[in-house]
Parts: sequence; structure tokens; C-alpha cells
Amino acid sequence: MPERKTVFIPLDFINKDELLKNINDETNSIIVDTVYTHRNNRYRIRGATTIPYPEVLDRRKELESFDEIIVYCTKKACPGSKIIALSLKLLNFNNVKVYEGGILEWLEQGMPVEEYSDV
Repeated sequence: MPERKTVFIPLDFINKDELLKNINDETNSIIVDTVYTHRNNRYRIRGATTIPYPEVLDRRKELESFDEIIVYCTKKACPGSKIIALSLKLLNFNNVKVYEGGILEWLEQGMPVEEYSDV
């Protein structure tokens, strides 16, 4: 039986203060909201683009023109944003960061949000 090897692919993270600065500086980045209305969520980070978790890889062409891709999900314990970031890295997107705090931390800290208009 062949020897099993472990591959380590590092992920980059961004905190809420860095993310807010990024939003305010209007950089060429995209913030990807993977949460949408999961568990009755009604909000996304102001300026975020909603691409529900199962659709992100299928819609990756939409992400190609950005200098930075920031992905978030519900909260730190949610693996969704990390799985998406890892998957994008495997597809040669090297400009991916994870906002681990997710929409729950963002809301708890009183950061700027938008309410979904199509819910």
C-alpha cells in the first residue's frame, strides 16, 4: 500500500477591522456572502455580493477580475468559508481571505450591514 502524505494549504484570514478598512477604502475586492438566508439570516455585510455556499465554485468566473476575494459565513465555527477559500485556492485563486467572525460577529459589533431585499 502506498504511503499516505499530508498536504498543507495555508489560508489567509482578515479581521473585522481590516475588513471595514477594506470596505471604506473601496479596494478592488469582492466580499462573498455565502450565508444568504440560512437559518433565517436577514443581513449581509454592506457591499457584499451574495453567492450561496453551494454556488460559489460554479460562479467562480465572477471572481476572476478582483484583486482580493474575501469569503465569510455565519460564525467562526462555521467551516463553509474555509472550505470555499481552500477550494478557490486549489483552483489557483491565490488572492483569497477568510473573514472568520462571519455575519454574527459583524452584527454583534454593530458593523455596517444591508438587509436582503428579496427575502
